Amino acid sequence: MNRNFPCVAAVVLFTSLTCADAHADEFAFSSYGLGAAAFGAGVTPPAGTYVTFASAYYEGEINGPVTIGGRVINVGMGAEFFSQATNILYVPEAKIFGANLGLSVTIPVGHIDIEAQVTGPLGNTVTESVDGWGFGDVNARAQLGWSRKDFSHTAYVQVVAPTGKYDPNGLQPNIGLNRPGIDVGWAFTWTVSKLQVNGAAGVTFNSENKETNYDSGTDFHFEWAVGYEICTGLVLGVVGYDYRQISGDSGPGAVLGPFQGDVDAIGGGLSYTTLVGQTPVVLSARHYEEFNAKRRMDGSTSMLSGTVRF
Repeated sequence: MNRNFPCVAAVVLFTSLTCADAHADEFAFSSYGLGAAAFGAGVTPPAGTYVTFASAYYEGEINGPVTIGGRVINVGMGAEFFSQATNILYVPEAKIFGANLGLSVTIPVGHIDIEAQVTGPLGNTVTESVDGWGFGDVNARAQLGWSRKDFSHTAYVQVVAPTGKYDPNGLQPNIGLNRPGIDVGWAFTWTVSKLQVNGAAGVTFNSENKETNYDSGTDFHFEWAVGYEICTGLVLGVVGYDYRQISGDSGPGAVLGPFQGDVDAIGGGLSYTTLVGQTPVVLSARHYEEFNAKRRMDGSTSMLSGTVRF
């Protein structure tokens, strides 16, 4: 890794922030993992301990020409991010307000590979990259879930702790975002015969990154999944998400103003519920293609997960 990378990255980020495709939310990522809710989004399971192993791969980029001092400079940044997370959910026997209480924690690790490129008016191009592994930001969550006949819904509060690997100088790959956050939301699952309709809406309140004095704005996200049970336990369908930043970035570190970002995504997914011996197991797979990206990375995400009840 070349130690001049922060200088090149600064040029790329500055110039890309001054064009129409400038990114919002520091690092162009939300602290809430888009696509996390899909089939069974509104279901809080019965009493027990559930362990989920989830893997996700994201690939995205920001590209575009900008004009500085009357000269056109092409800038670009590509990112590949792989994460592996373990989630432990505990649901006690006792109910609260007639609802199942769920308490969970998610511990992620990840690998990121970023390449930044600047091409000047004479065709000279400078490229630098940084990559590596590290721990991510831990999430803790409390939820209440109700279920009646064909309709289930869950309300939750989720806290994002800035525990991930982070270097403010950019000399090491940043797996964490170094900004605390609170996400509150509500999700539902409605089943009619073999048709399943799911939705999950939430608002993320971001706190300031103390290292950069950058305060990312408030985010709104809506995830959805519509599927059909083609055979016992196997649901196939369409999934998607919509993200809107509803307040601009601020703070001394947001030197280029209160940017706000948007992105949408659609794709396919499946969920399979079965028994291995006497142990319930849920397997899922999803793929999202993003579009309408504004002031954010534009890319695709693939996810695999497996849940076991103990």
